[in-house]
Amino acid sequence: MSNKFSRLQNDSDRLQTHLQIDDEKNKAEITYTQDIAAVLESNRIEREEYSHQTSHNDMQKVASIPNVVVMEWMQEGINVMNPSKECLGRIKKKLNSPDYAYLRTGGGRL
Repeated sequence: MSNKFSRLQNDSDRLQTHLQIDDEKNKAEITYTQDIAAVLESNRIEREEYSHQTSHNDMQKVASIPNVVVMEWMQEGINVMNPSKECLGRIKKKLNSPDYAYLRTGGGRL
């Protein structure tokens, strides 16, 4: 089996794009990875600060979504960059889900 693997981009905590080519199957696959530890820590700190605030503005940051998660959602058909009403509903559902609580920077439900 002839299998080639290359890293197309490499920037520590930035999105990394990987291209895997299988010559035997004449197939290529692109995958994405990212070290999101810093984003998750920042989100945790912002959640703690939010919980200690006594008043909140009308407009506030509710989440920080790492690029690798954005790419995952885009592959699921959720256009995070230019969302339709349907995509906005799906984004809200994900951000309200316990599975994605680590992305939230504030309390409550969207």
